[in-house]
Amino acid sequence: ALAKQYHHIEEKDERAQEEQRSLNVLITRIIFLLYAEDADLLQSHQAFGRYCDGDPARLRRKLVDLFEAIDTPLDKRDEYMDEDLAAFPYVNGGLFADSSIIVPQMTPEILEAITDASQDFDWREISGVIFGGVFEGTLNPETRHAGGMHYTSVENIERCLRPLFLDELWDELHEAEGERTAAKRKQALARLHDKVASITIGDPACGSGNFLTEAYRQLRTIENRIIEDELSEETGNAGQTSLVIAQDSPVRVSLDQLYGIEINDFAVSVAKTALWITEEQMLRKTQEIYVGYDFDFLPLRSLSNLHEGNALKTDWSEVFPDDLTYLVGNPPFLGARNQSKEQKAELLEVFDGAKNAGNIDYCGAWYMKAARFTRGKRTRCALVSTNSICQGEQVANLWKPLHDMGIHIDFAHNPFRWDNEAADKAHVFCVIVGFSREAGNKTLFYHATPDSDEDRIAVPRLNAYLKNAPDAFIWNRSKPLSDVPAIGIGSQPIDGGNYLFTPEEKAAFLSKEPAAEKYFHKWLGSQEFIRGIERWCLWLGEASWADLKGLPCCRERIENVRNYRLSSSRKQTLKAAERPNHFGTEIIPNSTAIIVPKVSSERRRYIPMGFVGSETLCSDLVFLIPNATLYHFGVLQSQLHNAWMRTVAGRLKSDYRYSGGIVYNNFVWPEPSEEQRNEVERCAQAVLDARDAQEGATLADMYDPKNETFFPELMTAHKALDAAVEAAYGVDFGGDEEKIVAHLFNLYAKKVGEL
Repeated sequence: ALAKQYHHIEEKDERAQEEQRSLNVLITRIIFLLYAEDADLLQSHQAFGRYCDGDPARLRRKLVDLFEAIDTPLDKRDEYMDEDLAAFPYVNGGLFADSSIIVPQMTPEILEAITDASQDFDWREISGVIFGGVFEGTLNPETRHAGGMHYTSVENIERCLRPLFLDELWDELHEAEGERTAAKRKQALARLHDKVASITIGDPACGSGNFLTEAYRQLRTIENRIIEDELSEETGNAGQTSLVIAQDSPVRVSLDQLYGIEINDFAVSVAKTALWITEEQMLRKTQEIYVGYDFDFLPLRSLSNLHEGNALKTDWSEVFPDDLTYLVGNPPFLGARNQSKEQKAELLEVFDGAKNAGNIDYCGAWYMKAARFTRGKRTRCALVSTNSICQGEQVANLWKPLHDMGIHIDFAHNPFRWDNEAADKAHVFCVIVGFSREAGNKTLFYHATPDSDEDRIAVPRLNAYLKNAPDAFIWNRSKPLSDVPAIGIGSQPIDGGNYLFTPEEKAAFLSKEPAAEKYFHKWLGSQEFIRGIERWCLWLGEASWADLKGLPCCRERIENVRNYRLSSSRKQTLKAAERPNHFGTEIIPNSTAIIVPKVSSERRRYIPMGFVGSETLCSDLVFLIPNATLYHFGVLQSQLHNAWMRTVAGRLKSDYRYSGGIVYNNFVWPEPSEEQRNEVERCAQAVLDARDAQEGATLADMYDPKNETFFPELMTAHKALDAAVEAAYGVDFGGDEEKIVAHLFNLYAKKVGEL
């Protein structure tokens, strides 16, 4: 119904930015009035729907008059006001105060949408969090992307709020209810009531108020339970609480306990509306418990604690109270390469010259602002963030300065797929990180896959990679920590497609120019290597003019590449136009090398690696380790190295994104005896042999977890290799990945300390 109303109006009125804002406010007002009529806040049921009924051509004027009327106190209204308008109550709260908004001309379709929404839907129990989805639905994808906006389901909000404070409050409630004597129960309930009434919650990226709305609903739910228990104690009979007649309001939790900062004015309006609606719903629930309790919901109170402004330019101490209990939210996600100039400048200003701050996701600025705000305070925080802040190079960039400021991670959800209430759901991968300045118990909510349910485990420590391992920060390193061959990338053709061929394209080319065959080489990127896709490249880097004189098709390709590069504005590409017979970036090892895909599915237990000879050319979508041996392959292909990779590598969505500077160069290799090295080599060869025995199967087939039962020899070979590599490290963890990661972090910390 909401979407129908919005799109009916939007389709009839193509609006500029200010007019679009007016349209957003109009929809919010209509939603509130639809709720108000079903919640019996107006003079009669379906009062708003009946008021709108009639000639669609008159609806625009009627709405303008209605908004003016309900924003006017009863004692200030014109005594000759139309009786239909006079019957509506004074609303206040600022929702109807802006008389400058543009109300578009209405149509029969719009009137029908409002009528249907009034008659066919009961708005009394609508979730306040739904309003976030409504807000998102009014923004186009480009606007959402530019702002890094992702809106939140109740389930995901509770993943923040439960470990932050809700679980603790419910435990205290159950403990109070379980006290043996009435006196102790009464005292415990009174203490808990004092506590929930004193909690303050701030959201520095409050958007449409989802976190604040759900937090308020939860606090009021607990308070209603306390009220019910207290009434039961007074009456001595839980079944007779409905007979109690209220004298004073038992409700002490209020909207004044909530604070927010939001840059979008419409979102602030939505947030206030959601909170007002949720407040009325919870007061009605109190009334069901405490019969005779009466409350005056209208006129609305102004929610001045919701501040419209840029959170990164706002002094939080001027918005949030000094004794703020909890700070929560879902700040905008924007990768370092997707930020506008203004956003990048804001980020750098917040981090004040911290190392590599320009490579931090935009949401990281909220962590730094929170760290500064909580200095000297006991405020506990929980923020939803893109998974990238706890993976790859961003971990050290963001968390090292926070760690130096005394910030501890209290709990976390490892990466999971984000969901929300909008029709056009955001497909992003997130973490939730709870942090404060007080060291205490640690909890990790573990998702085996981004789509799986969570498991909750208590851990003695929780580092910035969300692992039960020592605090360590893996900086991008240009050379390996250990004495092993250097890693590099493959070539980047920068050829406009002129040098790359499918088998069919190669055959067609050679049918015209057979003498060019010796210049064709197999071409491997990540997908070609893993999925067994056949591709070819034409490499003419060593062809002389004498060779090319008789190869007109090859000369044509060279000329095409030259023109393609000259059309670029990049200096590097223009420079490469001087040597068009070579790849733009040309890295061709003259020896056998280990090939490592840059990106691999997170479902795989091992990133498939292998050997390639110098006759095979590789793209920059793989890493190459020239002069590597079977021993190096064995260690890299083991569970130990893959466990390290899973912990410190970045992700592309949820897929592993291998890195030379982070993963390979920071990996601490074992110092094996000759016998242990020989055993690793023997087991590594067994893995290669098991692969070769699987005729017709690709690496994608063999390393798909769903297919493991079809390749028992390969799985057996990998288990033996894992055991051999553990032995080379002098440990026997039996494949326990948590112990493996902790051990590798200890080795890393020791190695870096020695350097």
